[in-house]
Amino acid sequence: MISPDMLKLQMKVVYKLNKAIIYSYGLRIGQLDGYERLIAGIYGKPDRVPVITQPYTYAMGMHGLSAKTFFSEPEPFIHASWNMARYFGFDFWSPVFDFYNIELDALGQKLIWRDRSEPDVDTSDPLIKSQDDLKRLRPPRPGLDGRMPYVLDSYKRYMELMGVPPMAYACSPFTMAVLTRGYVNFIRDMRRNPAFAHRLMQFLSMEVVVPWIDKMVEATGAAIVIMSDAWASQPNVTVDMVREFCLPYIEKIIRATNSALRTVLDTGSWGERSVQNPREVLDVKMDMMLPGNALKALRPFFLLVWNEDYEETGIPPIRNYAEERKVCLMLNVRPNLLEEGPPEAIVDNVRRLIKEGAGKGRFILLLNLVPIGTPVEHVHAAVAAAKQFGAYPIAPDLDGMTFRMPEFTPFAEWAKKEGLPVD
Repeated sequence: MISPDMLKLQMKVVYKLNKAIIYSYGLRIGQLDGYERLIAGIYGKPDRVPVITQPYTYAMGMHGLSAKTFFSEPEPFIHASWNMARYFGFDFWSPVFDFYNIELDALGQKLIWRDRSEPDVDTSDPLIKSQDDLKRLRPPRPGLDGRMPYVLDSYKRYMELMGVPPMAYACSPFTMAVLTRGYVNFIRDMRRNPAFAHRLMQFLSMEVVVPWIDKMVEATGAAIVIMSDAWASQPNVTVDMVREFCLPYIEKIIRATNSALRTVLDTGSWGERSVQNPREVLDVKMDMMLPGNALKALRPFFLLVWNEDYEETGIPPIRNYAEERKVCLMLNVRPNLLEEGPPEAIVDNVRRLIKEGAGKGRFILLLNLVPIGTPVEHVHAAVAAAKQFGAYPIAPDLDGMTFRMPEFTPFAEWAKKEGLPVD
């Protein structure tokens, strides 16, 4: 039984979705807020290019928090993330934790904790060392084991601050299989013992990921659920391996968890530069979203291509592919450029991404994994450039436009006056 508060939240989201979609198709009634701009950017043409972020460890570093605090305690995690996104003026932010580890932690996988970075799987001690280990493994209790309560409480606090549900995150079963089994072992399984590899994928998909997605949706009413799948990438594995051992299970999960008001998809993979024809990888990315989601034309699909790939393949062919498939293109700004600068180089990079990627709409700019210690001036420059150069229709003389660096208050001073407490 849905609660009155959840029903009210869902009605608010439906209103904002409809407003944004109508706006993106040309009926421009009122102004867009950041969430609406993101949705309009997914479906069509907003007023300008949405610029979004994953606060992550940069927010942690800005506030001097330890990794143990940031990735275990909901209030400082959400408050620090909110402060970071608000300070720089991003349109939208996602409460991104170490989403590759949550289900693994709940299963009992050992993690390595460091002070200034997210926890990592202890690859020297994989959870499933043999086939017998899988027989003994028990599914986690959704929302109760490991740091699952931390995630649900963080999402609750996010909704209280933002007034909309979060994008919910889960680890893809394929990447989870690599992390629980070990990369070399799972490659060997797929080649020499495919029956076991399929049993492992079935267990992780239907007994771990599906119940966890259901629990997150129950708690948040999330309209978008993203499975992240870094290991389903080239050259880590072949495209044929992904098609045999990954995609069928992604479709199973999507069919088990999606609804008319909820889109579930798999993303985060990469590797266009590693194959002879980048369309081969782009096709796989589309197949990580489309099967299992009914009413495809109404779904908020986006094609995420990382800088390591588009810098090799070029942006125009990827933009052409996105237009051919009628899907939003999302490009990130290279993290080490944000860290190293100078601001002029960052501005020129953002200008190029918009010039070559924005087209007539269906485009999002992402700042992800901003390295700890990056000067705030660099991030301000990137966000300001996106806002100044990203107004639709995109100016034909973008190269000739002058950039105006905005004035900004030092973060410590801003946080004292306008930030949320993290202590």
